[in-house]
Amino acid sequence: MALSSSTPLGVMPMEAHDQIAIVIAALNSFEPSRDDTDNLYRLCQLFEGFRSLPDRNRVAPAMFSLLEGFPDAEFGSPGPLVHELEAIPDYLTLLRDSVRRQPTHLTVWMIDRLLNTNLPGDQRGWWLSELRAALEHPLASEQTRTFAAESWEHQSGKS
Repeated sequence: MALSSSTPLGVMPMEAHDQIAIVIAALNSFEPSRDDTDNLYRLCQLFEGFRSLPDRNRVAPAMFSLLEGFPDAEFGSPGPLVHELEAIPDYLTLLRDSVRRQPTHLTVWMIDRLLNTNLPGDQRGWWLSELRAALEHPLASEQTRTFAAESWEHQSGKS
């Protein structure tokens, strides 16, 4: 479902607000398939034109909710969810809250990507703490824990 100037049925014009609501509804009802390519295709279609929408930050909670609901699903490497989240101003608080609720492979990867940037020392230490907490989180899957352990070992050696 690409974002366009019409509804998904192609019948009537939509305002940007309606497009945001459609994206949120699509994310809330998204069921990942076992076919990684299918998931990636559907997400790419969903986010086509997304960056041009005003108030796209309103979609971020639904994006994190999808990641949390399917913590080991394949949504790309890093894929459209991560790319679109990272393009939303002020997504970091939502990332922190998400990884504290339910660490996933992709949210841990987002932290790892942050740690690969030139963060000030205090922010780097803070994100390292979040990465360490994800590693020990009781809801983290084995895949997520393994990736968090590898990331933490690599990133903590850079400090």
